[in-house]
Amino acid sequence: MGLIRSLAKKVIGKVAGRSDTDDHRPAPSAAAHSAAPAASGERLSAPTLVRAPDKVAVAGDEEPVVENAEALSTIECSAQEIKERLDAGEPVTVLDVREPSETAGGIIPGAKLIPLGQLRARWEEVKDENEIVCYCAMGARSLQAAHFLREKGLFNATSLDGGISGWMEIGGKVSRPA
Repeated sequence: MGLIRSLAKKVIGKVAGRSDTDDHRPAPSAAAHSAAPAASGERLSAPTLVRAPDKVAVAGDEEPVVENAEALSTIECSAQEIKERLDAGEPVTVLDVREPSETAGGIIPGAKLIPLGQLRARWEEVKDENEIVCYCAMGARSLQAAHFLREKGLFNATSLDGGISGWMEIGGKVSRPA
């Protein structure tokens, strides 16, 4: 599935008018994020979600451009995709942002545990990871975490759509945290 994601990024890049040599990482967008992240000790605010445009902008004879399409299209990933990638041994860091009382019931095997309330102070623990997939119970807090990490420059951060509930629905295994 990593190959599919890579190909999708190239297609989106071409639609957005970039060449194959351009950097394909999404640029942070003020419109796609909430106001500045909360101060230390405070909860991160929910991101302001931007509705994808119904139409693309076309100027003269240029190719159509969908602004922020890449950033919007890659902020969430499906449980099935992540399961297949993990099963294939791809280097994906899974980050559980739930509270310890929630993780006691089980985590995705190998997940790093950083509760959302501690992410502001501990985000550098994952700053060098190749790809980060955040998850929580249903997907709302992990979306906040992915937005926060992207604001910190970690454009490889995504949110697991449906959280651990979605993971278990597709037969993903859980283990007890260490």
